[in-house]
Amino acid sequence: MVLSAVQKPVRRLRKALKCLPPDPSIEDVHNLRTRMRRVEAITTVLRMGDEKPAQRLLKTIKTIHKALGAVRDMDVMAGNVLTLERSGHDESALRLLQHLHGLRIERVRHLVDAVGKHRKDARRSLKRFSGQIEKWFKESKPGAANGHVAARLLGELRHWPALDAGNLHAFRIKVKELRYVLQLARSADSGLVAALDQARAQIGDWHDWQQLASTAEKTLAPETDSAALKQIAEIEKRKFSHALRAAEEIKAFPPGLPKPVRAATGFAVASRVA
Repeated sequence: MVLSAVQKPVRRLRKALKCLPPDPSIEDVHNLRTRMRRVEAITTVLRMGDEKPAQRLLKTIKTIHKALGAVRDMDVMAGNVLTLERSGHDESALRLLQHLHGLRIERVRHLVDAVGKHRKDARRSLKRFSGQIEKWFKESKPGAANGHVAARLLGELRHWPALDAGNLHAFRIKVKELRYVLQLARSADSGLVAALDQARAQIGDWHDWQQLASTAEKTLAPETDSAALKQIAEIEKRKFSHALRAAEEIKAFPPGLPKPVRAATGFAVASRVA
């Protein structure tokens, strides 16, 4: 792990908060949300969650992160509606898209308000957090960035309770956290990374269809939109099966961490990029 690689997500998030347009695109929302998750993962990797700069930062970006997720949900659900077989129920899909579009407008307004309200404080906190990261690297805090966090996260995933629709999304959040942790390491086992990516994608895909099914049930009428509702329900069921299979592969991963990950215990401090 190098200092510049750890600070890079912090710098990118700080810049993205400054440049978020008043009508953010799907890509704008996705990129900002991803950068926030990576910064959150850094606080876990460096065990800085109890440090005041990290606490202040996480508290500051929480509202923005939540607002981003609300917009992102509308974007993904709308994209999924467009993949439906339209024969026989075009009007159903159109009504659903119109409903999602209206919700997105409302949630984008909330997001822009949240960023406007918290931008200055968030960017200031990110700058202070970046300095705190540099300080930790210089002091070579024992145990920081040495693979213990990754081992703990993998252990939690392997010993997760029986997977079902009620806890699968929470499992994915933990998978993403471990994936971000491994991205900060010098090296990581390719088999583990591939399994994490597969689980992250499959569970996320299912969760998006689950949300669409719930929204469709509240928006469409069984009497006139039964074909569309049935198709969405069938897709959601199929996606759940795929997601469950991918998650079980993570639970079955061998104990501990592969040697390349365990060995990544030291620091390699690179020059700081402003």
